[in-house]
Amino acid sequence: MVLLSYLLISTSFVAQLVSQQLSKLTSYSISIGKIHYSVNNFYELVLDDVVISDKNQEQEITTIPKLIIGLDKDNIWQLHHFNSITVINGVINDTGNRKYDISANLLNLVDSTVNLSLNNEKDKFSFQQINGAIKPFALSKQGKYQFDLSSQQVLFNQTPIKSVLVQGFYQDGVTSITNLGGNINNGFFVSKLKILADNRLDIDQLKINNVHVQLNDDNDIEQLPTIFSKFTIHQFSMFDSTIQLPSITIEKGNIEATNIAYDKQWNLGQSSLVFDAEKMVWHNEVFSSVLLQLKSQNNIFTIEKAIASWSRGNFNFSGIWQDNQLKLDQLTFSDVDYQLPEKFETVILPDIFNQVVINKLTVLPSILIRTYPDYPFTLVNFQISGTDVTLVQDKKLGLYAGTLFFKAERGSINRIDIKYPDLAVNFDSQGQSLLSFSTLINGGMVESTALINPSKTEFLSLKFTAYNITSSLLNEWKLIKQPPKAINYSVDLHGDIVPFGFSGTFSADGNDYVITP
Repeated sequence: MVLLSYLLISTSFVAQLVSQQLSKLTSYSISIGKIHYSVNNFYELVLDDVVISDKNQEQEITTIPKLIIGLDKDNIWQLHHFNSITVINGVINDTGNRKYDISANLLNLVDSTVNLSLNNEKDKFSFQQINGAIKPFALSKQGKYQFDLSSQQVLFNQTPIKSVLVQGFYQDGVTSITNLGGNINNGFFVSKLKILADNRLDIDQLKINNVHVQLNDDNDIEQLPTIFSKFTIHQFSMFDSTIQLPSITIEKGNIEATNIAYDKQWNLGQSSLVFDAEKMVWHNEVFSSVLLQLKSQNNIFTIEKAIASWSRGNFNFSGIWQDNQLKLDQLTFSDVDYQLPEKFETVILPDIFNQVVINKLTVLPSILIRTYPDYPFTLVNFQISGTDVTLVQDKKLGLYAGTLFFKAERGSINRIDIKYPDLAVNFDSQGQSLLSFSTLINGGMVESTALINPSKTEFLSLKFTAYNITSSLLNEWKLIKQPPKAINYSVDLHGDIVPFGFSGTFSADGNDYVITP
């Protein structure tokens, strides 16, 4: 009797009748090209050219050139549960709208494609040439099941991931992925994670190697964590990888991090991070041999070690980062050859720091150069020693507090050679800068003191004394235009800093001269 039934339905005409009947019984439009039986298994039906569409949305859900159905021996004629379903070369579009209850003890996928969307179709996955099995399988009911799937290529928002493997199981609302891996360009990644009942990702381990990540604008960076709105990574490792962001590039970078969480904002309650890179470019600044070690506790970051080569020298620092404040125990530069930009305020800083305070600032013999013709200078074997120095205030770079001592072996100021210059900087209780400067010039000597207002726009007082140096120096340093001729003299001035514009008194040989801008 069963054999007679198989023979009857093995025609295109009967396939059309079955298609019409199934379309009436469900909310789908179902088309079957041909039905025939399997000669290898008496309880298998083979359906050719199966197309399933949504009647309401007129959307094609599934196209399957060959579908093999293993019937339930205990109930052959029902159309809800089967012993097995095998999809060969099929294309399945998961719309998330499951209106028909169908299940099988085993679902096999052979060289098929599965397309699905996340976040209201903002993010799209396409699993291509997927092979493997889900056991058991239910379209609507979420019981316990296992899965072992591989995909030749996965497209995530058109980004290709090759040779993807996904293994795991589902139970009690939790999807446990025991093995996830794939190749991206010339690199690869492996991971173990759980998708919890509230769709949070609990990632036990994520390792990536030799991967190139490129994000073209800040919007890409901001949207990256929203793909999965909540996640925790317990252990993250990155090896020999390149990251290109709009303002920073990391080459041959390595990261070891623990306990990274995101829930609308980053949360690093109790985390650790070790980062190193062969090369890092931040805007136009190039750093090499970079090393950073830090730990966090309740979003307070302890920077244990930070080292990098920069401007032909190197620097290192340690300290604490809390909220928008960076407090460094020490910052040391050595053998640096740095050329200042035309405008000091154009130096770009991370905008996350509202304030930067350095307990101990040290610059070991280095070179400092400003080449722009309005006021060039050079300092050779330049050194700094400073304490309690505030270099950033309200996200602006400057010198706002602390005590500093500058000295150099030699140099030039506006093309005038100098030897052994030294400068001391202090601040009073009102935030005014107190400066004391001296240097040797062509067998003579200059001594100067100054008081600068808190906004750094005006010299409240500038006293300048020269011994055995022609007064033309005042013109060459753009302090006074056409000063009276003298060799030993002093000036007492006040006025604007940018550009220099001074008023005051010039004194020499017992005579006083009035100075105007």
